[in-house]
Amino acid sequence: MPNGQRGIAAPIRLGLLLYPNCLPAGLFAVSDMVSACNLRTGQERVSLVWVGLDTKPIHIAHGPTLQAQVTLAAADCDILLVPGLWLTSVQELPVLLQQQQALIAQLRTLPKATQMWSYCIGVTLLAAAGSLEGKQATMTWWLCDGMRERFPKTQWLRSESVVTDGRIVTASGANGYLPLMLDKLPGIYGEEVMREVTEVLMLPQPCVRHDVFRDVDMLTLQDAGLRKLMLFAQRTAAQDLNLDGAASHLNLSVRTLCRLVQGVTGLAAGEWLRLIKLRQASEALRNVNASIKQICDELGYSSEASLHRAFKKATGLTLATYRQAYGTRAQWPK
Repeated sequence: MPNGQRGIAAPIRLGLLLYPNCLPAGLFAVSDMVSACNLRTGQERVSLVWVGLDTKPIHIAHGPTLQAQVTLAAADCDILLVPGLWLTSVQELPVLLQQQQALIAQLRTLPKATQMWSYCIGVTLLAAAGSLEGKQATMTWWLCDGMRERFPKTQWLRSESVVTDGRIVTASGANGYLPLMLDKLPGIYGEEVMREVTEVLMLPQPCVRHDVFRDVDMLTLQDAGLRKLMLFAQRTAAQDLNLDGAASHLNLSVRTLCRLVQGVTGLAAGEWLRLIKLRQASEALRNVNASIKQICDELGYSSEASLHRAFKKATGLTLATYRQAYGTRAQWPK
Protein backbone atom coordinates (compact mmCIF):
# COMPACT_ATOMS: atom_id res chain seq x y z
CA MET A 1 0.00 0.00 0.00
CA PRO A 2 2.73 2.58 0.83
CA ASN A 3 4.62 4.04 -2.12
CA GLY A 4 7.85 2.18 -2.80
CA GLN A 5 9.84 5.41 -3.15
CA ARG A 6 9.12 6.26 0.48
CA GLY A 7 10.10 2.82 1.73
CA ILE A 8 8.09 0.05 3.31
CA ALA A 9 8.17 1.67 6.77
CA ALA A 10 6.80 5.00 5.55
CA PRO A 11 3.26 5.90 6.61
CA ILE A 12 0.39 5.41 4.21
CA ARG A 13 -0.38 8.76 2.58
CA LEU A 14 -4.13 9.42 2.69
CA GLY A 15 -5.38 12.35 0.63
CA LEU A 16 -8.53 14.15 1.78
CA LEU A 17 -9.99 15.65 -1.37
CA LEU A 18 -11.55 19.12 -1.35
CA TYR A 19 -13.61 20.30 -4.30
CA PRO A 20 -16.34 22.92 -4.84
CA ASN A 21 -19.58 22.23 -2.93
CA CYS A 22 -18.28 19.05 -1.29
CA LEU A 23 -19.58 18.02 2.14
CA PRO A 24 -16.52 18.30 4.41
CA ALA A 25 -17.89 16.72 7.60
CA GLY A 26 -16.69 13.25 6.63
CA LEU A 27 -13.19 14.51 5.86
CA PHE A 28 -12.89 16.12 9.28
CA ALA A 29 -14.27 12.99 10.94
CA VAL A 30 -11.77 10.78 9.12
CA SER A 31 -8.99 13.16 10.15
CA ASP A 32 -10.05 12.78 13.79
CA MET A 33 -10.27 8.99 13.51
CA VAL A 34 -6.85 8.62 11.89
CA SER A 35 -5.23 11.04 14.34
CA ALA A 36 -6.69 9.10 17.26
CA CYS A 37 -5.47 5.79 15.83
CA ASN A 38 -1.97 7.19 15.29
CA LEU A 39 -1.96 8.49 18.87
CA ARG A 40 -3.12 5.14 20.24
CA THR A 41 -0.44 3.16 18.37
CA GLY A 42 2.30 5.67 19.12
CA GLN A 43 3.31 5.91 15.48
CA GLU A 44 2.08 7.62 12.35
CA ARG A 45 0.85 4.69 10.32
CA VAL A 46 -1.28 7.01 8.17
CA SER A 47 -0.31 10.57 7.24
CA LEU A 48 -3.03 12.96 6.13
CA VAL A 49 -2.82 15.58 3.41
CA TRP A 50 -5.57 17.92 2.22
CA VAL A 51 -5.59 17.99 -1.58
CA GLY A 52 -7.47 19.85 -4.31
CA LEU A 53 -7.28 20.74 -7.98
CA ASP A 54 -5.27 23.77 -6.85
CA THR A 55 -4.41 25.48 -3.58
CA LYS A 56 -6.82 28.39 -3.95
CA PRO A 57 -9.69 28.79 -1.43
CA ILE A 58 -12.49 26.33 -2.21
CA HIS A 59 -16.14 27.11 -1.52
CA ILE A 60 -17.55 24.00 0.13
CA ALA A 61 -21.17 23.14 0.95
CA HIS A 62 -23.21 25.55 3.06
CA GLY A 63 -20.90 28.56 2.78
CA PRO A 64 -17.41 28.14 4.29
CA THR A 65 -14.15 28.06 2.33
CA LEU A 66 -11.23 25.69 2.82
CA GLN A 67 -7.81 25.52 1.23
CA ALA A 68 -5.88 22.46 0.10
CA GLN A 69 -2.28 21.95 1.20
CA VAL A 70 -1.18 20.51 -2.12
CA THR A 71 -2.58 19.88 -5.59
CA LEU A 72 -4.01 16.50 -6.44
CA ALA A 73 -1.51 16.13 -9.26
CA ALA A 74 1.44 16.59 -6.89
CA ALA A 75 0.03 14.88 -3.79
CA ASP A 76 1.44 11.39 -4.49
CA CYS A 77 -1.28 9.73 -2.40
CA ASP A 78 -1.47 6.03 -1.67
CA ILE A 79 -5.19 6.47 -0.99
CA LEU A 80 -7.53 9.27 -2.08
CA LEU A 81 -10.75 9.82 -0.12
CA VAL A 82 -13.44 11.44 -2.29
CA PRO A 83 -16.31 12.91 -0.23
CA GLY A 84 -19.88 13.47 -1.36
CA LEU A 85 -21.84 16.61 -2.00
CA TRP A 86 -25.41 17.80 -1.62
CA LEU A 87 -27.84 16.37 -4.17
CA THR A 88 -31.60 15.99 -3.84
CA SER A 89 -32.69 14.29 -7.07
CA VAL A 90 -31.43 12.15 -9.94
CA GLN A 91 -32.30 15.00 -12.32
CA GLU A 92 -29.50 17.13 -10.83
CA LEU A 93 -26.83 14.54 -11.68
CA PRO A 94 -25.95 15.71 -15.25
CA VAL A 95 -25.43 19.29 -14.07
CA LEU A 96 -23.28 18.08 -11.18
CA LEU A 97 -21.04 16.04 -13.45
CA GLN A 98 -20.69 18.93 -15.87
CA GLN A 99 -19.64 21.26 -13.04
CA GLN A 100 -16.97 18.80 -11.90
CA GLN A 101 -15.43 18.05 -15.30
CA ALA A 102 -12.00 19.41 -14.33
CA LEU A 103 -11.87 17.20 -11.25
CA ILE A 104 -13.11 14.16 -13.16
CA ALA A 105 -10.39 14.69 -15.76
CA GLN A 106 -7.75 14.89 -13.02
CA LEU A 107 -9.03 11.69 -11.40
CA ARG A 108 -8.46 9.90 -14.71
CA THR A 109 -4.75 10.79 -14.59
CA LEU A 110 -4.01 9.33 -11.16
CA PRO A 111 -1.53 6.45 -11.02
CA LYS A 112 -3.15 3.05 -11.41
CA ALA A 113 -1.80 2.00 -8.01
CA THR A 114 -3.71 4.76 -6.20
CA GLN A 115 -6.50 3.39 -4.06
CA MET A 116 -9.68 5.41 -4.31
CA TRP A 117 -12.19 5.42 -1.47
CA SER A 118 -15.46 7.28 -1.83
CA TYR A 119 -18.92 7.58 -0.36
CA CYS A 120 -22.25 9.26 -1.04
CA ILE A 121 -22.42 11.29 -4.27
CA GLY A 122 -18.63 11.26 -4.50
CA VAL A 123 -18.97 7.80 -6.04
CA THR A 124 -20.47 9.43 -9.15
CA LEU A 125 -17.17 11.23 -9.74
CA LEU A 126 -15.27 7.94 -9.71
CA ALA A 127 -17.83 6.46 -12.10
CA ALA A 128 -17.57 9.44 -14.45
CA ALA A 129 -13.77 9.11 -14.39
CA GLY A 130 -14.09 5.49 -15.56
CA SER A 131 -12.63 4.09 -12.34
CA LEU A 132 -15.62 1.82 -11.70
CA GLU A 133 -15.90 0.16 -15.11
CA GLY A 134 -16.08 -3.61 -14.74
CA LYS A 135 -16.22 -3.31 -10.96
CA GLN A 136 -18.76 -3.73 -8.19
CA ALA A 137 -19.76 -0.61 -6.29
CA THR A 138 -22.43 0.88 -4.09
CA MET A 139 -23.68 4.39 -3.50
CA THR A 140 -26.58 6.36 -2.07
CA TRP A 141 -29.45 3.96 -2.67
CA TRP A 142 -31.94 6.33 -4.32
CA LEU A 143 -29.41 7.15 -7.06
CA CYS A 144 -28.59 3.54 -7.92
CA ASP A 145 -31.19 3.16 -10.67
CA GLY A 146 -30.02 6.36 -12.33
CA MET A 147 -26.41 5.24 -12.02
CA ARG A 148 -27.20 1.89 -13.60
CA GLU A 149 -28.57 3.70 -16.64
CA ARG A 150 -25.69 6.16 -16.90
CA PHE A 151 -22.87 3.75 -16.00
CA PRO A 152 -24.03 0.26 -17.06
CA LYS A 153 -20.51 -1.22 -17.02
CA THR A 154 -20.48 -1.05 -13.22
CA GLN A 155 -22.29 -3.65 -11.14
CA TRP A 156 -24.23 -1.53 -8.67
CA LEU A 157 -25.01 -3.27 -5.37
CA ARG A 158 -27.84 -1.21 -3.99
CA SER A 159 -28.26 -3.10 -0.73
CA GLU A 160 -24.60 -2.98 0.37
CA SER A 161 -23.28 -0.26 2.67
CA VAL A 162 -19.60 -0.82 1.77
CA VAL A 163 -18.16 -2.56 -1.30
CA THR A 164 -14.46 -3.27 -1.91
CA ASP A 165 -13.33 -4.24 -5.41
CA GLY A 166 -9.58 -4.20 -5.81
CA ARG A 167 -8.21 -0.71 -5.21
CA ILE A 168 -11.71 0.85 -5.19
CA VAL A 169 -13.83 1.13 -2.05
CA THR A 170 -17.30 2.68 -2.18
CA ALA A 171 -19.86 3.34 0.54
CA SER A 172 -23.45 4.57 0.53
CA GLY A 173 -24.92 7.63 2.19
CA ALA A 174 -23.67 11.06 3.23
CA ASN A 175 -22.25 9.46 6.39
CA GLY A 176 -20.78 6.56 4.42
CA TYR A 177 -17.30 7.55 5.54
CA LEU A 178 -18.05 5.91 8.91
CA PRO A 179 -18.77 2.33 7.78
CA LEU A 180 -16.02 2.74 5.17
CA MET A 181 -13.37 3.68 7.72
CA LEU A 182 -14.61 1.16 10.28
CA ASP A 183 -14.16 -1.45 7.56
CA LYS A 184 -10.69 -0.35 6.41
CA LEU A 185 -8.85 1.10 9.39
CA PRO A 186 -8.76 -2.18 11.39
CA GLY A 187 -6.59 -3.62 8.61
CA ILE A 188 -4.06 -0.85 9.25
CA TYR A 189 -4.25 -0.42 13.01
CA GLY A 190 -5.76 -3.69 14.24
CA GLU A 191 -9.13 -4.57 15.74
CA GLU A 192 -8.19 -3.71 19.33
CA VAL A 193 -7.09 -0.19 18.44
CA MET A 194 -10.28 0.44 16.48
CA ARG A 195 -12.45 -0.78 19.36
CA GLU A 196 -10.73 1.61 21.74
CA VAL A 197 -10.89 4.55 19.33
CA THR A 198 -14.55 3.83 18.63
CA GLU A 199 -15.31 4.00 22.34
CA VAL A 200 -13.16 7.06 23.09
CA LEU A 201 -14.51 9.10 20.17
CA MET A 202 -18.04 7.78 20.82
CA LEU A 203 -18.38 7.17 17.10
CA PRO A 204 -21.99 7.01 15.93
CA GLN A 205 -23.17 3.62 14.82
CA PRO A 206 -23.59 3.09 11.08
CA CYS A 207 -27.27 2.70 10.27
CA VAL A 208 -27.95 -0.49 8.33
CA ARG A 209 -31.45 -1.49 7.41
CA HIS A 210 -33.14 -3.98 5.13
CA ASP A 211 -33.24 -2.96 1.47
CA VAL A 212 -37.03 -3.28 1.28
CA PHE A 213 -37.48 -0.19 3.47
CA ARG A 214 -35.45 2.11 1.26
CA ASP A 215 -38.54 2.91 -0.80
CA VAL A 216 -40.17 4.63 2.19
CA ASP A 217 -37.56 7.23 3.11
CA MET A 218 -38.92 10.70 3.88
CA LEU A 219 -35.71 12.53 2.92
CA THR A 220 -35.75 11.23 -0.65
CA LEU A 221 -39.48 11.64 -1.25
CA GLN A 222 -39.90 14.65 -3.54
CA ASP A 223 -43.70 14.76 -3.88
CA ALA A 224 -45.20 17.09 -1.25
CA GLY A 225 -48.51 15.22 -1.21
CA LEU A 226 -46.86 11.87 -0.53
CA ARG A 227 -44.67 13.40 2.17
CA LYS A 228 -47.87 14.58 3.84
CA LEU A 229 -49.39 11.13 3.38
CA MET A 230 -46.33 9.41 4.85
CA LEU A 231 -46.69 11.46 8.03
CA PHE A 232 -50.37 10.55 8.13
CA ALA A 233 -49.54 6.85 7.76
CA GLN A 234 -46.88 7.01 10.48
CA ARG A 235 -49.40 8.52 12.91
CA THR A 236 -52.25 6.15 12.02
CA ALA A 237 -52.67 2.76 13.69
CA ALA A 238 -51.76 -0.06 11.32
CA GLN A 239 -55.17 -1.70 11.67
CA ASP A 240 -56.89 1.58 10.73
CA LEU A 241 -54.67 2.45 7.75
CA ASN A 242 -56.43 1.90 4.42
CA LEU A 243 -56.73 3.40 0.95
CA ASP A 244 -60.01 5.16 1.67
CA GLY A 245 -58.59 7.01 4.65
CA ALA A 246 -55.35 7.83 2.84
CA ALA A 247 -57.18 9.20 -0.21
CA SER A 248 -59.49 11.25 1.98
CA HIS A 249 -56.50 12.76 3.79
CA LEU A 250 -55.25 14.17 0.47
CA ASN A 251 -58.75 14.99 -0.83
CA LEU A 252 -58.27 12.55 -3.70
CA SER A 253 -60.20 9.61 -5.05
CA VAL A 254 -58.75 6.18 -4.33
CA ARG A 255 -58.03 5.71 -8.04
CA THR A 256 -56.12 9.01 -8.25
CA LEU A 257 -54.18 8.15 -5.11
CA CYS A 258 -53.16 4.79 -6.54
CA ARG A 259 -51.94 6.42 -9.75
CA LEU A 260 -49.98 9.02 -7.77
CA VAL A 261 -48.24 6.51 -5.51
CA GLN A 262 -47.46 4.16 -8.40
CA GLY A 263 -46.07 6.99 -10.50
CA VAL A 264 -43.81 8.40 -7.79
CA THR A 265 -42.65 5.26 -5.97
CA GLY A 266 -43.22 2.43 -8.43
CA LEU A 267 -45.19 0.59 -5.75
CA ALA A 268 -48.88 -0.15 -5.36
CA ALA A 269 -50.47 2.28 -2.92
CA GLY A 270 -51.50 -0.40 -0.43
CA GLU A 271 -48.03 -1.94 -0.43
CA TRP A 272 -46.41 1.47 0.07
CA LEU A 273 -48.62 2.24 3.07
CA ARG A 274 -47.90 -1.18 4.61
CA LEU A 275 -44.15 -0.64 4.18
CA ILE A 276 -44.36 2.67 6.04
CA LYS A 277 -45.74 0.91 9.10
CA LEU A 278 -43.36 -2.02 8.75
CA ARG A 279 -40.42 0.37 8.56
CA GLN A 280 -41.57 1.88 11.84
CA ALA A 281 -41.59 -1.64 13.27
CA SER A 282 -38.11 -2.27 11.89
CA GLU A 283 -36.77 0.92 13.50
CA ALA A 284 -38.26 -0.12 16.83
CA LEU A 285 -36.64 -3.53 16.50
CA ARG A 286 -33.30 -1.91 15.72
CA ASN A 287 -33.21 0.81 18.34
CA VAL A 288 -35.73 0.16 21.10
CA ASN A 289 -35.41 -2.44 23.83
CA ALA A 290 -39.11 -3.21 23.70
CA SER A 291 -40.98 -6.49 23.44
CA ILE A 292 -42.76 -7.49 20.26
CA LYS A 293 -46.07 -6.97 22.04
CA GLN A 294 -45.11 -3.42 23.01
CA ILE A 295 -44.09 -2.60 19.43
CA CYS A 296 -47.29 -4.16 18.12
CA ASP A 297 -49.43 -2.10 20.51
CA GLU A 298 -47.52 1.12 19.84
CA LEU A 299 -47.96 0.86 16.06
CA GLY A 300 -51.55 -0.28 16.23
CA TYR A 301 -51.39 -3.78 14.78
CA SER A 302 -54.43 -5.90 15.55
CA SER A 303 -52.29 -8.76 16.86
CA GLU A 304 -48.71 -9.92 17.15
CA ALA A 305 -49.50 -12.60 14.58
CA SER A 306 -50.55 -10.03 11.99
CA LEU A 307 -47.30 -8.09 12.47
CA HIS A 308 -45.27 -11.30 12.27
CA ARG A 309 -46.95 -12.33 9.00
CA ALA A 310 -46.64 -8.92 7.33
CA PHE A 311 -43.02 -8.47 8.39
CA LYS A 312 -41.97 -11.95 7.26
CA LYS A 313 -43.69 -11.45 3.90
CA ALA A 314 -41.94 -8.11 3.28
CA THR A 315 -38.44 -8.96 4.50
CA GLY A 316 -38.19 -12.73 4.47
CA LEU A 317 -37.13 -12.52 8.13
CA THR A 318 -38.88 -13.11 11.41
CA LEU A 319 -39.00 -10.23 13.88
CA ALA A 320 -36.45 -11.91 16.14
CA THR A 321 -34.08 -12.67 13.26
CA TYR A 322 -34.33 -9.08 12.02
CA ARG A 323 -33.47 -7.72 15.46
CA GLN A 324 -30.44 -10.00 15.68
CA ALA A 325 -29.22 -9.03 12.20
CA TYR A 326 -30.01 -5.30 12.17
CA GLY A 327 -30.25 -4.33 15.82
CA THR A 328 -27.84 -1.77 17.21
CA ARG A 329 -25.70 -4.30 19.05
CA ALA A 330 -25.31 -6.36 15.89
CA GLN A 331 -23.81 -3.44 13.99
CA TRP A 332 -20.96 -2.37 16.24
CA PRO A 333 -17.55 -3.42 14.91
CA LYS A 334 -16.38 -6.65 16.47
